Amino acid sequence: MIEILRKRLLIMLVAVTLVACGSDGVDIGPTIADLDELPPLLDAAELEPQASFKVDRQQVIESFRALVEISAEGGGTGDELRRLADLELESSLDNRISDDQTVQQRGVEEALRAIGIYESYLEKYPTREDNDMILYQLSRAYALESDVEKSVAALDRIATEYPDSKYIDEVQFRRGENLFVEREYQAAEAAYGAVVENHPDSLFYKKALYKYGWTQFKQSRYLDALASYTRLLDVNQKEENLQEIGFNPELSRADLELLEDVVRVVSLAFSYQDEKYYISKYFKENGKRDYEPLLYLRLGELYLGKKRIIDGSDLFLAYTKEYPYSSHTPYFHQRAIETFQQAGYSDLVLEEKIAFVDRYDVNSEYWAAQEVATQQKLTKTLVLHLTELATHFHALARKSKKPRDYQVAANWYRRYLKSFPDDPGAPRMNFLLAEILYDSGQFPQAIDEYQRTAYNYKPHKDGAEAGYAALLAFDALFKTTNAAEVPALRRQRIKSAVRFTTTYPDDPRLAEVELQTAQQFFKWKEYPGAIASAQRLIDNKNVDQPTKKTAWTILSDAQFSTADYAAAEKSYLTLLGLMPKQDKKRKEVREQIAASIYKQGEIARDSGNHLLAAQSFLRLGQVIPESPKRVVADYDAATAYVQLEDWPSAITQLEAFRKKYPQNKKLQDGVTEKLALAYSKSGNQSLAAREILTLSTLPGSPERKRDLMWRAAELYEESGQPDRAIGIYKNYVKAYPYPLERSMELRHKIAESYRAKNDARNLNVWLNAIVRADAQAGSRRNARSKYLAATASLELIEPMNRSYRKAKLTVPLKTSLRKKKKLMQQSIDAYSKAMKYQVQEVTTEATFQIAEIYLDFAQSLMNSQRPKGLDEEQLEEYELLLEEQAFPFEEKAIDIHLTNFKRIPQGTYDEPTKKSLKALGELMPFRFAKVESADAYVEIQ
Repeated sequence: MIEILRKRLLIMLVAVTLVACGSDGVDIGPTIADLDELPPLLDAAELEPQASFKVDRQQVIESFRALVEISAEGGGTGDELRRLADLELESSLDNRISDDQTVQQRGVEEALRAIGIYESYLEKYPTREDNDMILYQLSRAYALESDVEKSVAALDRIATEYPDSKYIDEVQFRRGENLFVEREYQAAEAAYGAVVENHPDSLFYKKALYKYGWTQFKQSRYLDALASYTRLLDVNQKEENLQEIGFNPELSRADLELLEDVVRVVSLAFSYQDEKYYISKYFKENGKRDYEPLLYLRLGELYLGKKRIIDGSDLFLAYTKEYPYSSHTPYFHQRAIETFQQAGYSDLVLEEKIAFVDRYDVNSEYWAAQEVATQQKLTKTLVLHLTELATHFHALARKSKKPRDYQVAANWYRRYLKSFPDDPGAPRMNFLLAEILYDSGQFPQAIDEYQRTAYNYKPHKDGAEAGYAALLAFDALFKTTNAAEVPALRRQRIKSAVRFTTTYPDDPRLAEVELQTAQQFFKWKEYPGAIASAQRLIDNKNVDQPTKKTAWTILSDAQFSTADYAAAEKSYLTLLGLMPKQDKKRKEVREQIAASIYKQGEIARDSGNHLLAAQSFLRLGQVIPESPKRVVADYDAATAYVQLEDWPSAITQLEAFRKKYPQNKKLQDGVTEKLALAYSKSGNQSLAAREILTLSTLPGSPERKRDLMWRAAELYEESGQPDRAIGIYKNYVKAYPYPLERSMELRHKIAESYRAKNDARNLNVWLNAIVRADAQAGSRRNARSKYLAATASLELIEPMNRSYRKAKLTVPLKTSLRKKKKLMQQSIDAYSKAMKYQVQEVTTEATFQIAEIYLDFAQSLMNSQRPKGLDEEQLEEYELLLEEQAFPFEEKAIDIHLTNFKRIPQGTYDEPTKKSLKALGELMPFRFAKVESADAYVEIQ
């Protein structure tokens, strides 16, 4: 029964404590982390936990207590005792830190129970191999109960009985701790030493080594202690806990305090040695270390703390000699200087500052050997010493007034500026350099340095003073400069003055300097400079009104001189507002305003902005109506509108100008010309023609006058006034018969105008004029003139031809025949003359008409009146006689038609040719029997 109960309890304990015992060292088989290594016997769903447990430590302890009671009757392995004791001890540790006193008391009781169980276990199982763990836990429990003696006894048993225990490093360390407290330093050294020598990887190694060194120090074995601490420092350096001259800032407070104490004890150990610089000897013999600067520093500070001033400063300097190129060397040198300063050794301070600068400045071997970070750190100290040395020797020079002392001070200033030109203190040092050069009478050099100070740095407190001092230095230099060099020197002073006024506009001395500068620039015709200086005076609220008025005068005149007319206008207007009404110079200023406005118009016009030009020209008359420039400005405004093709505005301005300035003959002629264009472009051709006709009467070249008349006539035609146009054309051909082309066209145009009016008389007059003009042209005749003359000739022959055709052959035939023949010959001669123009269409028409005249004559004979009283036989004989007379004329007509037809190349037949062909078809039907028309014949041919 008891066995069954024990087994059930074991099963329950295993189920309840699987989670709680997972870290107690007992192998409970595969865990979740081992799932990947299990054989694939179950699928994933079967491996999921089917229930969850919330384990309570007290419940576990109670379960183990029950198990121990059962196991007491037999069957136990002892593990249940060990595990119960461990649980009691861990619970005790947790409960003791509770704020609840009841819980705290429970913790005390748990610890005592754990001690009892551990003691029982050791008594029951005295020879087990893992009893070192039981003793270790027992020592912890006794320590928890403050029973040091028993706690140490347990540790001693482990050290004696289990020297290879896995807890031996901690056991020996804790033994050493207890022995150290008891001041048993030799025994403690052995305990610590066991850890140090045998367990370098132990978590207790560094602490053991630290206490190991202390046990040696307590026994006055300082060199051994140094060796131990050097060993400890080496370990910390390897772990990057230690820097060359400090500690890792991320160290915990405990680790930092430990290292601080190590360095303190090392410094004490070095200070106890007889040799003054034993630290140097020690590391020469035992190997150099990167953290030596830290030890030098702490040893030096130890000396200083004990008022050993010389020893401390000498040690700092010793480091600089031992390590001349170390990044920390300047720091130690500076500590020595500070030590001398604190001690009041002024001579040594000066000596070492000079040595410091000589040894570490930017041109030294030391500087060249350092990294940028070291150089940056060193810069601050170098700047400090250079500043102090320069000002020290400056004070000496002012006191002694000796040139050599001035030079020494100047050299220190220059050395500073050369080394650190961008340092924040550079402007002040540069100013002091200029001052000492001025004091020593070196004015050119002083000017350079004053100007560098004033203008080559960012704003600083000495800038304005330096800029003005440069001007004073120029004035001093004038007194020692020969006359030939003064102009060039004065120009340099002006440039310096400009820089002063532009850089320091709020300086109370500005107005005086700026006005002189503006006046000088204007005198030299350097207008941009004059403008800038004057503008600065105007913009400065601290400048008085009279000075500003002078500045406005300079500004406006300079702006006008540089063709900035818009700005000049504004400036002149402002100046005018500052002048009293009785000021005689107001008229001059007003005229300058007018000139500025007019110039703006000119610029706008020349750049193609004619609208702005017109507005500017008109504005002149609005602003300064009395100006003599107004008449030209008004004219130019109208011209600008013409250029813009703004014809309504142009006409308005031009008509107004004509009324306003009737006596200005020269410009009035231009107005007439521009009005002609404006009227024409605006569609008023009649008014345009009137203006152009007026222009044609003005003096000018014949060609221009001729063209103007022509254009006026054309415009009258366009405006629907042909009679006026014809009148001008008649005058034109009379005045300008040549060039022939234009005059012939005009005659033709005039003739056509009469044709349109059915004015045959005047039509014939101008057709004859065309023929006559061509005949008189001689060598100037051309194809067009011949054509016009030829066609005019044809038209002039028409009345003659009609008279011929109207003439009838009546009895007595002889009389009427003579008349008709005469008319026939006149017509033929006229047509023959027309053919001489050699104009194709005129020639073919004339040929056709001649053929028709012959044919008409033949037909007239056959149709002539028969004499009365003829019998039938006589009448037949008479008609045969008529046929004999008519036949040659008919044959002649046929020959001429054939000639006309053959004259024109095939495919280019004109109307007269076609008419000849038609006539042939009628006269010779036997030959053209199948041809229904001349056109068809032409196509067949």
